Amino acid sequence: MLADLVERLKQVVKQRHPDCLQQFEEILGKVAVLDNPACIPLLLPFFEDDAEHDEMMFSLIHTIEAFEDRVYVEKVLDGLRKLFAKSPTWAAVIHMRILNSPSTLAAYTERLKDLPQEQTAVVRDVLEAVRRNNARFNDRCQALLAKI
Repeated sequence: MLADLVERLKQVVKQRHPDCLQQFEEILGKVAVLDNPACIPLLLPFFEDDAEHDEMMFSLIHTIEAFEDRVYVEKVLDGLRKLFAKSPTWAAVIHMRILNSPSTLAAYTERLKDLPQEQTAVVRDVLEAVRRNNARFNDRCQALLAKI
């Protein structure tokens, strides 16, 4: 079921027809109802810095943020290398949202303790990008960078 819905999302994105936003939202809603954390790594590849509709990107964010913080953070960190390579802007937006949520930030900080070196390097790159591009996150990014 989940794989079928993700495939339908891919088809909608490819078509780029006038009502694609509405179709995308409807299918994404069906994905959300499944309440399956396995959807997070399947949805991360949909992030596009040059997306025609930012609304789609924010709908993706809201869908993946709906999961319990620990699960959400784990899945985002597991897919961060590919996400940041493909869509650095949206990887940064996701991180800014994590930095703005005390409970999510606590889960993120906890998860950083167990990250392998290759994941830590990507986290460092993302946090540096966030820090450079948005001064209001400087202190939170610096605190996290000091821990890894």
